[in-house]
Amino acid sequence: MNLLNDFIEVLHREGLKATPQRIEISRILNESRTHPSAEEVYRQVRKKFPTISPATVYKTMRVLKKSGKVRELAFYDKKARFDGNMQPHIHLICLKCERIEDVIDQKVKDFIQHFSGKLTFKIEGQRIDFYGICRNCQR
Repeated sequence: MNLLNDFIEVLHREGLKATPQRIEISRILNESRTHPSAEEVYRQVRKKFPTISPATVYKTMRVLKKSGKVRELAFYDKKARFDGNMQPHIHLICLKCERIEDVIDQKVKDFIQHFSGKLTFKIEGQRIDFYGICRNCQR
């Protein structure tokens, strides 16, 4: 099933209509590699749909999070950021500019598979974060 059909199915299960605005929210979260905050998603969607309410964005993002289509990344006292990349990966987080970069490596997937067979519970997800200073901020 493609992402759009999967998203529409999630909305219908939650009793919501698959409006163009909600589809745009899903598209932004699935295509973004910047790990946007809810406010950033709202600002992006408003460019295309100026009358959208923040409530629609927040409610849609809650549904996506609940259904496992988006991961919320909370960072101490910082705003929550959202990640539409649900495959196992590592986050590199810059302590200066707060940029988050994904590192996708087969070793992470292999690690999870190796230990899921040895543990007494099924691994539903993972999160590995490394904090430091990105190349741009080092200059």
